[in-house]
Amino acid sequence: MDKDTPAGEQVHFQVGETIYQQGSVSSGVYMLLDGQVDIWRSEGEARHHIAAIGAGELLGEVSVIQRKTHSVTALVSKETSALFIGAEAFRKSFADPLVRHVVHTLAQRLRSSYASKAAAEPDTSGSAVPCKSTKATIEGLSRVVADKLLTFVEILDYPFTVGNLASMDGQCLISPASLKLPLKTVPELADTHFEILRRDGGIWVRDLGAPQGTLLNGTKLSKYTMNATGKLKAGRNEVIAGGPDSPVRFLVCIPQKREN
Repeated sequence: MDKDTPAGEQVHFQVGETIYQQGSVSSGVYMLLDGQVDIWRSEGEARHHIAAIGAGELLGEVSVIQRKTHSVTALVSKETSALFIGAEAFRKSFADPLVRHVVHTLAQRLRSSYASKAAAEPDTSGSAVPCKSTKATIEGLSRVVADKLLTFVEILDYPFTVGNLASMDGQCLISPASLKLPLKTVPELADTHFEILRRDGGIWVRDLGAPQGTLLNGTKLSKYTMNATGKLKAGRNEVIAGGPDSPVRFLVCIPQKREN
């Protein structure tokens, strides 16, 4: 569908549609206006879920800028609207540093406002949002995290600690009780930032004294205040390491029926 999309027009996708396939030639960039697109990468016969992106995110910009084929597949998981920008038009505009700054700032603000609103809204359907596992999971909600954490991780041991491993390169380090992301240039994520723990029959997030604190579904948590912990709800939860503008964003999913 990528090559047939009219440049500069708003386009719409239904659930299950493929916006572009891994290995296909890119003809432009999509700025998501609403909905959700899942990013998948195939390696041999294995297929890995990289991230789920929504309103405010750019889709396909890396392939356009680098003039390479798509390295992932973009599959629509919720009905989605997007603005399509042709490859040449995007490359010419993106060469201007001011345009780059405006695009990144706009995308970040939109992503923050939509994600926080969605996470904070109560579930009126009577059932929790389906999760990928019968256990609690954590995955990247922003590109910074998704580039390191290539798929979701089941939380097997509690407390489960999340932090920065800025002294290393490459992918993140995962153990049954911790997740460490090598983010040298991202100060928002502290060495030991927050933990996920069991308490009072539920699963909670606790800030561990990170300088910028932790946001859970839009609520600020800080070890140095009376509000250091917050309870995770069944379904999707947004956990941000730092303030509202932090690029370090996680999705923590709690199944409605979980193992004790």
